[in-house]
Amino acid sequence: MSLAVRGVILPALRQTAKHIRRTPFTVGVLALFVALSVISGSFVSGPPEPWLRVAGVSLAGLKSGEWWSIWTSLFFTTNPLAYVTAVLMIVFLLGLAERRFGSLKTAAVFFGSQFASVSVFLLVTQVAQAFDDDWLARMADTRLIGPYAAVLSTCLAASALLPMLWQRRLRTVVLSISLLLVLYVGHAETVVGFLGALIGLAAGWWTQSSQGHLHLHRSTGREVRNLLSLTMAIFAVGPIVTAAAKSPSGPLALLRDVILNPIPTLGQVESNCGGTIDVSCLELGRQGYTGPFGLALAVVPVVLLLICADGMRRGRRLALGIAIGVQVLVVVLSAIYLGLFATIPRPQGRPHGGMMNSAVVHLIPLVLVPLILAVLLYAYRGHFRVVSSHRLRRRVFWSVGLTGVGLGLAYCIVWFSSGGMSRDGGLLGLAAELARQYLPVPLPGAYRKVFAERDVLEVFLFSYSGTVFWLVALVGVWVLFIRGNHTGGRDQEARWQARQLVKSGGDSLSWMALWEPNKYWFAPDGNGGVAYQQHGHVALTMAGPFGPAGKHVETAADFLEYCSQHALIPCFYSCTDELWPMLQARGFRRVAVAQETRLRIRDLEFRGKEWQNVRTSLNRAAKLGITARWSRFSELPNGIRAQISEVSEEWAAQKKIPEMGFTLGGLDELEDDDVLCGVAVDDSGHVHGVTSWLPVFEDGKVVSWTLDFMRRRGDAFPGVMEFLIASAVLHLRDSVEVISLSGSPLAREKGELEEQAKGLAGLLDVVGQALEPVYGFRSLASFKSRFQPEYRTLYMYYQDPLHLPAMGRALSRAYLPGLSVRHSARLLRTLVG
Repeated sequence: MSLAVRGVILPALRQTAKHIRRTPFTVGVLALFVALSVISGSFVSGPPEPWLRVAGVSLAGLKSGEWWSIWTSLFFTTNPLAYVTAVLMIVFLLGLAERRFGSLKTAAVFFGSQFASVSVFLLVTQVAQAFDDDWLARMADTRLIGPYAAVLSTCLAASALLPMLWQRRLRTVVLSISLLLVLYVGHAETVVGFLGALIGLAAGWWTQSSQGHLHLHRSTGREVRNLLSLTMAIFAVGPIVTAAAKSPSGPLALLRDVILNPIPTLGQVESNCGGTIDVSCLELGRQGYTGPFGLALAVVPVVLLLICADGMRRGRRLALGIAIGVQVLVVVLSAIYLGLFATIPRPQGRPHGGMMNSAVVHLIPLVLVPLILAVLLYAYRGHFRVVSSHRLRRRVFWSVGLTGVGLGLAYCIVWFSSGGMSRDGGLLGLAAELARQYLPVPLPGAYRKVFAERDVLEVFLFSYSGTVFWLVALVGVWVLFIRGNHTGGRDQEARWQARQLVKSGGDSLSWMALWEPNKYWFAPDGNGGVAYQQHGHVALTMAGPFGPAGKHVETAADFLEYCSQHALIPCFYSCTDELWPMLQARGFRRVAVAQETRLRIRDLEFRGKEWQNVRTSLNRAAKLGITARWSRFSELPNGIRAQISEVSEEWAAQKKIPEMGFTLGGLDELEDDDVLCGVAVDDSGHVHGVTSWLPVFEDGKVVSWTLDFMRRRGDAFPGVMEFLIASAVLHLRDSVEVISLSGSPLAREKGELEEQAKGLAGLLDVVGQALEPVYGFRSLASFKSRFQPEYRTLYMYYQDPLHLPAMGRALSRAYLPGLSVRHSARLLRTLVG
């Protein structure tokens, strides 16, 4: 017991005491909130009548002089769920803000944002009353109770001081959840909370602009996927949140009727609504699902979107497509709702704008919100490049398809045998009943029969066919996105075969062949392969062939024959001169695209004037207590991995165009356990910079390492990259003789080429100079030259000059897969400037 106390309990108590000392204002707010909630009993069923003047703020109370209620209302709650939510928000969000702002500034922002949020809320509700809006206008006299707006506003204001990675994630989560609660639940507390979040976001932007950091907005492709999948997951559970909420009234509250219940027919709406046309009449038109199987069918869209969200996080292109398809389907079903209302005749004597202000206006978000989500996902489709295994995809599609066809045929046979043709209005009735089994679509009244009068087997199939089909579909999607292997080519076996061949032999860039979304071609004898990306009709290779060294030329020749048979344009990119004799004999041409820098490290000593910068960086790191930590990424502590992500996001945020790919790796490629990481860490565990090194194999043995991932923190000590590379020399010299600092794309040093640039070489030279302000390729090459390297030219080999435009497009898509029209315009402005 004493060991447990010393090892677990005491450190936890010390950490808690440290947290309390750093957040005295948060602790005070929490203590006051808990004490008043307990004394008044408001955490059970809300404040009792005698406490309302203090516990709630309203327009009527402010008019009568109860100005103090703006701030006293912060310390009360309305029910147990709201009580728990408020406590968690105070502890985590307000505490986070205080650790960034300090106690005095946090208190000022907390109370000031409460005043601003309440003021804006009262203004919005008054405007809603003027425009005769049923939803917001009803909140004009509502008493606001709880600290939600003040906490959210303070937290988002302080987010400006967070690292870029956590700043984006915090803002995305807070705004998405706040907006979801407004749209689906729609209570006054959710509206004022969302307004507080917007006020806090504006304050955070103002803080960033005052520090000159508001322009930091670029994100890595990995983080774009994370944020989009997170947003999708949050909005996916919206209908469930609405179903669990008490009396939801938000604009999207009716979306639960689209997903969780069948849509009423026009006749049902007319009969239930009568002469009153408003949103609430749809509640009477619902025909709910019955039984657990019906509930399972109801939540299928939610579960499907959650699975797709996880697949999107993994970069799955199919997951993105299904998510977009579900959103478009919801748009269509929601539009049916709008159509039902639009076709109802206006009651006599009702003003012309009445229907628009009550029903249709609140139904429009049913269409707009999922449509906006679908457009947003489509706009960022370039970041989702992982293709599922063709073999696994075929199996899943056949399984799901055969299940659907089998269940449909079974119902058709039973339906025909029981006289459905004459009973249900012919084939149109059959189509309506089949649709109703699988989708929450309206079942016209003429075909809605009492199933108690039908055959037991027919009732069973009608009730459970859709549930069985969708459960099979969900399992299939889950296998594809979560259990399925990441494959950019034929299947996982191809990627595994490529890895074994790369380990048997390759050049300094061959490990990049294993990155997504490369495809693979293998020699007929299986002793060689080529990694390539197909863009249009261009087969753009990643470096040269891999496999045993003696087979490279033969493998390249066989790949040319494969391209000829499949009408592909071969383009060997970033290759050494190993293939030149064979390719030159076949009429190929070449152009230098990069200069690879190589260091012979076995006997390298940092002596002499030319190594002064390197020695300075090593000495400075030693004085600051900074060491180089060498490990696999998966073996690093969670805290260091999180900081590496922060450093990467901070680096990407400073770029004017998206993160580049192809021969430039990112965080995704860092997770390979064969890749070595070098991290500059000080005594407190603070990460200053990180590098990654790709292995180069020969006959199954590592013979060299290639520098790939390079990131430094903005406040890192000067020379951190020199320190990390020098540390790599000292760490690796006992195991290998040569390391490569990789090539610098579109960067060439003067005097290092035998011939002057001309033709395409000249064009690439101009582009390299133009891209210098954006990505600093030439600065990177100049930096590497400090290590007195040997240079090796990397070439692009092509056969027909008429194919150069197509190759240029393929290269742009490979290096900038996420480049949108907006990004292209921004890049163009930078180049022109």
